[in-house]
Amino acid sequence: MNNNKFLVTSAFPYSNGPIHLGHILENIQADIWVRYKKMNKENIYFICSDDSHGTPIMLKSKKLKINTLYYIKKMYFNHKNNFKKFSIDHDNYYLTHSSENKRVISNIFNILKNKNLIIEKKINQLFDDNNKIFLPDRFIIGSCPKCLTKNQYGDLCEYCGYKYNCIDLINPKSIISNSNLIIKETNHLFFNLPVFKNNLIFWINSINLQKSVLNKIHNCIDLGLNMWDISRDYPYFGFKIPNYNNKFFYVWIDALVGYISTFNNLYKFNNNIIENYWSINSNSKIYQFIGKDIIYFHLLLWPSILEGINFKKPDKIIVHGHLKINGNKMSKSNNNFISVEKYLEYLDSDLLRYYFSSKLSNNIEDINFDITNFVNKINSDIINKILNLASRNFKILETNFNSVLSNKIDDNIYNYFISKSNIIFNLYEKFEFNKIINNIIKLSNLANKYISDNKPWDFIINKKKKSHIICSTGLNLFKIIITYLKPIIPKISSYSEELLGIKLNLYNLDKPIKSFHRINKFILKFKKININYVNKIFN
Repeated sequence: MNNNKFLVTSAFPYSNGPIHLGHILENIQADIWVRYKKMNKENIYFICSDDSHGTPIMLKSKKLKINTLYYIKKMYFNHKNNFKKFSIDHDNYYLTHSSENKRVISNIFNILKNKNLIIEKKINQLFDDNNKIFLPDRFIIGSCPKCLTKNQYGDLCEYCGYKYNCIDLINPKSIISNSNLIIKETNHLFFNLPVFKNNLIFWINSINLQKSVLNKIHNCIDLGLNMWDISRDYPYFGFKIPNYNNKFFYVWIDALVGYISTFNNLYKFNNNIIENYWSINSNSKIYQFIGKDIIYFHLLLWPSILEGINFKKPDKIIVHGHLKINGNKMSKSNNNFISVEKYLEYLDSDLLRYYFSSKLSNNIEDINFDITNFVNKINSDIINKILNLASRNFKILETNFNSVLSNKIDDNIYNYFISKSNIIFNLYEKFEFNKIINNIIKLSNLANKYISDNKPWDFIINKKKKSHIICSTGLNLFKIIITYLKPIIPKISSYSEELLGIKLNLYNLDKPIKSFHRINKFILKFKKININYVNKIFN
């Protein structure tokens, strides 16, 4: 058993809508790595949470005419259930609107304030006078101050990429009321991020970031770090800042702190266990999986807060690209959006886990969910190669050998398959899941070729023992392949364990299924999928 201890987190999905395939992509990536580690008998915890604060949630519940607390609870249970249906095995799934999170963020704020790391100053913000509310950037639209492109949000021009302050937008309007906005002065609280510049440079150079991510963060630091606004004005759905009237913690602050409180909730504030992971001197490892759109929060703000309170910073940040559907950005308005619930109406979760794995690597390139490619990949790899290997051997063993395996197998090919374990395990460690799939398909092709070349069906009458050895070898090769894939396709792996009548583990991978072992009756659960049927998930 490995003595390593890991705490793994994935970014928190927002409570203002259903879980979509983009959320699932990240959690599949993290879950696969966690499952591999647990198969290797390592001590590891995997946590996530609903991000349940902010103006968008307040406005969404208002639009639906339901209580905000009821709304976030409803979304929490919905999200948690959808992750379970995709075999995402969180050790704890929580929500940021919790007593634990309120307690933790208040304590952290007081520590930072006592260290003079919180600064109050006046700022100008855009105010919707019709709704009497300061608006977040996503609810402001106007023309870019640089390229003059219309209908741009309040923080970034999607046409030219220019970042700006919302008050610099030309003719800013409220998305909520479609009215012109006014500039209004208000007091806000800021976290003194610039004082952590040297600590940040040392840390980001020490955690082996992906090269493109490292370059982006270095570029951001070189341009100069700014004070980070951590407060919002009433009305706002979130936690009130202690000792300040009508001031609330910005949603991104309590979302980041939520990593600590979600773990605290798992152990009910057991200080000994919590310190084992978050203490500055802890030997445990903290790994965080995030999308490339939130790297600034996780690689600038978050480590600086942890430094400010003398907590351990993450040992690894794994960044992935965005998910595209048929080559285009996900969009509800353009009917290019797939929710988890819609997908599960038509397809098994393991099929998407496998497909995403074939695309996931240790880079931040966008991942394209191409429907035609998906159908071809599943039918070719899982049905025609991997499960077909099981089917053709099971049938001969059932019909001619009373479902009992031979006392001998072909050691040469079996040992060759075992020899690939170090390569595959190393790829798991490096998050190169696409290369794992490539190796698996090569092994599947080789196993099926072994059966086709040796033709066990030709020896049923005259050389029955030879046929028995060939098919028993084929099933043992299938066992190795599914064991390699178990973190990726847990449902198909469980199905295979039922058929084989054994438990698939890494620690006994090199041992063939014991002599004269009886397998169970083969029942086909997974069949080829039709592209016309798959296209229904868009309707």
